[in-house]
Parts: sequence; C-alpha cells; structure tokens
Amino acid sequence: MSPRPQVTRTTATAADTKTDPTQQANPTEPPMPDQPEPAQRRTKKESRAFWWVLVVVSLVMIGVSGFSLAKRIDQYNKTNDNPLFAFIQATSPSFTFAGRPVTVVEETRDDKAVIVVTYGDQELVLDVAVPPVQPLPDLYDRQKDWLTISLFADRSGMSMKEFEAKLMSDEIKPRLGIITRTPFGIEPAKAPRFEGIEHEKNASTADVHREQWRFDCYEFLRDGTITHEIKRYPESGKSLARRQNYAKLKGEPIPGRRDDELAEYTWQYGAALKVMPRAPAITHERQALRVSGWTLPATATGFLLLLVSFFFAIAPKRSVAS
Repeated sequence: MSPRPQVTRTTATAADTKTDPTQQANPTEPPMPDQPEPAQRRTKKESRAFWWVLVVVSLVMIGVSGFSLAKRIDQYNKTNDNPLFAFIQATSPSFTFAGRPVTVVEETRDDKAVIVVTYGDQELVLDVAVPPVQPLPDLYDRQKDWLTISLFADRSGMSMKEFEAKLMSDEIKPRLGIITRTPFGIEPAKAPRFEGIEHEKNASTADVHREQWRFDCYEFLRDGTITHEIKRYPESGKSLARRQNYAKLKGEPIPGRRDDELAEYTWQYGAALKVMPRAPAITHERQALRVSGWTLPATATGFLLLLVSFFFAIAPKRSVAS
C-alpha cells in the first residue's frame, strides 16, 4: 500500500492580501501627470532666454534707427528754412495798427448783413458768408465761423517767450491780416466724381464740399494799403497722387498743385485754420518724414518687436494641474 501524499495547505493572511496602492489602478481617477524631465525644463528656460534676447535686439534697433531718424529730420529742418508763424487774434472791434486806426463794425447795406472794416482812409466791406446761429455778445464770436482778424509774425528759431519779448520791445514788427471763408464761393478745380447729381447748398453740405470753399486773404500793409488774394482749399496728398497716377497711365503730363491753393508754411494757411471746421490733411510734399527712408519703418518694427518679446519674456509660467 503506497503512502498517501502530504498536502500542504497555506492560509492567506490579511497582510498578504493587501496590495501596493501605487500598483492598483483606479479607472475613475485620471492618471498622474508625468513630471517634466530636466531636458524639458532646460527647453523652457532657453525659450524665455530667447525672448529676452529679442528684447535687447529690439532696443538696439530702436536706438540705432531712432537716432538716424532724428538726425535726418534735424538735417531737413536745417536745410529747409520754413517760416513758423504765430498768431494773435483780435479781441477788440477797434485798435491801432501801424499808427492808423482800425475799426470793425456790423452793418446792413442793401438788405444784406455786412462787416465793415476801416483802416485809416481805406474801407473794406465783407458780406457775412455764414450768418450767426446764436446771438452771442461778442462780434468775433458771432462771426468766427467765417471771419478771423489777427496779428502775426514769423517766430522760427525762437521760443514763445523769446518771441513775445521781441514783440513787446518792437524788435519784431507784426503784420495784420484778415481771412474770410465763403462756402460755395468758388468752382471746384476738378470735375465731380458723380456728374449730374445736384446737391442743396445749405450749412450741412457746405461743410462737406470743402473744394468749393473760397478764402479771401487781406493783408493790411504798413503803408496804409490793403492787398487781396483768393485761395482755395488744398487738395489732399492722396487725391493728388491719384491724379498723377492716372495721368501716367494715360500718358499725359503729370499734374502738380494749383497755384491758388492754400500752401503750408504760409500765413494764409495758418490763419485760415481758424475758420475751418476741420483742418486739411497734410499735403506730403513738404514733410520732414519724406526723407526718413528706412529709419521710420525700422523704428516702428523695433517698437512692435519690443512689445511682443517683452510680454512673452515676462509671461507667468503655466501651472501643472495636480
């Protein structure tokens, strides 16, 4: 009889049945994010350093191009001695200029409202181009939409304090001028874009159709005489460029500016600004920025690069969810 085999029985204890919690997966919980490797941390530091390098590069670009831009503008202003007129508007209806009395009064002649200006033995009668809407107490306030009377002088190369001091000491002799603006007072210099369309001539359309503004420029000379010029609203630089490009395409002579336009850096232009609802656009031909060349776009690019790179360089670190 063969011996019975021994069966060894083992009993699992509670300690044996416990498992490592790190090895037991819970399907309801998201997996723990991986910690960034040292190589990844180095990449982030290198990226931030890259933006700081761009900050330094943009500052250098702004410094070099900005200095060159300022130098070119300064050289332009030195070689182009344009006058800079300062204006003192009249506030009294009667005053003295060049030893002669000047009076400004409102009258009605032939059932028309007029402004009568006397200068010594000279008399100037001006039709009221824009009737006053409100009965303001001051004559110049009532007529300011179309009339301005001012003393003016060239103060280029001087500060305002130096100019006032020389004016008070009679070292600078001021001039006296009158500018009037008449809506629909002159025919447009170029054909309208939409021919055959009539428009009502009222206060609203008068402000829109600036090409039909007429400017009468009077200067009271010191010898007792009065000069008179008629000017029109200046054409914008974009409009002139369109006309020139169109002439090039047609093979026609390249047009220029008209002689009767208000020209920048003249006393007529500066005084006429007082009676305009809105200043005209710059004409581009006599601007210092025309000599900027590469310096202006380089400076603008440097500022844009500085803003972008600086904000990326100081941006807060992204937090990792636990």
